[in-house]
Amino acid sequence: MSYARARLYLGIFGVGLFVLLAFVGLWLDLPSQFLGEGPTALALMIAVYLLVHLPLDYLGGYLLPRRFSRRSAGDFWGPYLRGALFHGGWLLLCALAILEVGRWGGIGAVLAWQLIVMLLMVAGQQQIARIVGGRGGADVGFTGGIVGLPGQERLVLPENWPDNVRRVASMRREAAISSGSRTRGLLVAIAWNLSGFGLAALPAGAGVTTVSELARTLLGFTLWSFLGLLILPTVSRRGVLEVDQAARRLGLDATDFANAVRALDRLQDDEPERPAGVEAIFHPIPQVRTRLAEFETSPADASGLGAWNAARYALYLSWPGVSLLSRAVHCNAGRPELWVFPPVE
Repeated sequence: MSYARARLYLGIFGVGLFVLLAFVGLWLDLPSQFLGEGPTALALMIAVYLLVHLPLDYLGGYLLPRRFSRRSAGDFWGPYLRGALFHGGWLLLCALAILEVGRWGGIGAVLAWQLIVMLLMVAGQQQIARIVGGRGGADVGFTGGIVGLPGQERLVLPENWPDNVRRVASMRREAAISSGSRTRGLLVAIAWNLSGFGLAALPAGAGVTTVSELARTLLGFTLWSFLGLLILPTVSRRGVLEVDQAARRLGLDATDFANAVRALDRLQDDEPERPAGVEAIFHPIPQVRTRLAEFETSPADASGLGAWNAARYALYLSWPGVSLLSRAVHCNAGRPELWVFPPVE
């Protein structure tokens, strides 16, 4: 079995496990049976989440990379525990804040609060990443990305990438900004999370004013996040191809592009070709063969619109809604450096 396929199966199992737990929790109404109405109940819920995630993270962050010689030398537990505890603490604080805001102003106030938090997370993405994952670079899959609100963007690139790869990645990310695809990706991710949380709070028994209501809402929002994992990769793939063409219009050379794309794929799962069904469901970045073919054959003035990185922005920006899936997917399970910066190349 290849590294790519092993990670994919781990992601399928991890996501499926949390989706199953969310579905069963709602079906059997477990929140009303096992949760009280104080902060301790929410802390217990987050603690159980962290414990369930632990073996998945150990597999994804240590055993599989070690088995396939994909892990850099260094300690696993120290960085992992720092990232997991910060992430768990963030989710707990968000849950407590939702209760307070919900009791004060209802679901409308909660959604306004979540919008503000998501914008702050976009503006402070690099600072949050330093806390969760350290400086970045120890994980070979770290790609950095674009940080900052629209109009204040900055590029984050791994220091250990070859100069030619950094040059191509910089040109593509500048193209993502200038084409508007990065902004569209943010807007799609934010709109997806806000609408999903609002819908999750609507059914009878759900809400944002008691612990049991909130628990049902969070489980429903987790199911909505799963739906996003199935839908948003399509617009993200369109965004990648759109940015490739935008960089081509800026003068990106076809040979440089091909060399960089192949090199970056080797740093990720090393899977330049994959079955169409697997890509359609699980991969927001098109396979190498597709990208190279589109770069060479599509008209340079192709105007197909996409939403660059929407699927993975939605994962990161689901933290204020306390989704249980934000770090269970195949690309970042057990890899704290990729929880805030999931791969974008």
